[in-house]
Amino acid sequence: MRASRLTAETAEIAEKTHSLRALRSLRFAFQAAQALVIGVVVLLSALGPLALRAAPSRAAQPQAATTLDAELEKGRQLLQQGEHFNALKAYQRASQVAGGKSFDAFFGMALAMRGMKVYTSALDASQSAIDLAQGNARLLARARKLRGQILSAMGDARGAEAELRAALVADPDSNVADLHYELALALLVQQRDEEAIAELRKEIEIRPHGTTAEEAQALIANPRRGREKYAPDFSIVSSDGRPISLETLRGRIVLLDFWASWCAPCVRALPSVKKVQKDHARDAFVVVGISGDTDGKAWRSFTDKNAMVWPQYWDDSGKLRRLFDVQAIPTYVLLDAEGIERLRVKGAGFHEARNLAAEIEKQLTLLAQPRP
Repeated sequence: MRASRLTAETAEIAEKTHSLRALRSLRFAFQAAQALVIGVVVLLSALGPLALRAAPSRAAQPQAATTLDAELEKGRQLLQQGEHFNALKAYQRASQVAGGKSFDAFFGMALAMRGMKVYTSALDASQSAIDLAQGNARLLARARKLRGQILSAMGDARGAEAELRAALVADPDSNVADLHYELALALLVQQRDEEAIAELRKEIEIRPHGTTAEEAQALIANPRRGREKYAPDFSIVSSDGRPISLETLRGRIVLLDFWASWCAPCVRALPSVKKVQKDHARDAFVVVGISGDTDGKAWRSFTDKNAMVWPQYWDDSGKLRRLFDVQAIPTYVLLDAEGIERLRVKGAGFHEARNLAAEIEKQLTLLAQPRP
């Protein structure tokens, strides 16, 4: 199917180009289509054969290699900064320079697309990386690992398992980090806990001080962590000096309210937030306000004026918003007594989110029930 799309794209280009100006026209058309992320892999692949027809002279080859390396490095830096779309553009340019034959360019595009949550296109790019990695076991393992991670993000645990096992076949010594750990995650989702624990132990044995070793130990102790969406660990100090962390909140139902004083829906929802806080003042329930205000003085003035007496935190650096992957405000994140995220409502005021109020009541009821 991918091949037919490439043939159709090349045929269309051939009809429109009858001179040596074809490459220049293609470049302009490509730039105009950059916003259409879904079609980016097809366009890049179509450019490859045309670039090969007009092979650069020997004198131009070192310059092309320099440009390729520069674009790849630019893409890597942008990925580290979380600039996924700009990173994608850099990797697109790198692929164009390489005539669609660069593993690093397609691998980088897959990473950027995964960061943008454009998973179908990320799968296409990762498959192109796999195709280009043949003969290099380490590159093949990296590409299959990434494809497995993308499938996991799409909820396809069985597909992810197949790719990660293929990665281990390509790299039996596990020179690529975290292959056993990622495979364990795919197995845990399928409730195959014993198999998953065996893989986690292998990962710890290979890399006892690796980046996933601590989380692997936590998963062995509590395999549910691989199936449930546990909140990330955090530690803050509220405006009144109270230390707040995931650990100190354990045992209570927690509503994290990501808001700002300039956010009209947040302001409209304030009476509803006040009411739910007051109604459950005697329950094992707490609201934590996390402000996205850029002006600390405006934030303090607003909370004082409106008697927002529950814990407040000024997230001026955006650290908590990034940690909880908050893309819009208001966003309400409801955690149960174990720190598991039970509901997330974004882009709507609390007064408009009836299911949120119902879920709070449900979690409080469950918490009050005697445990076996």
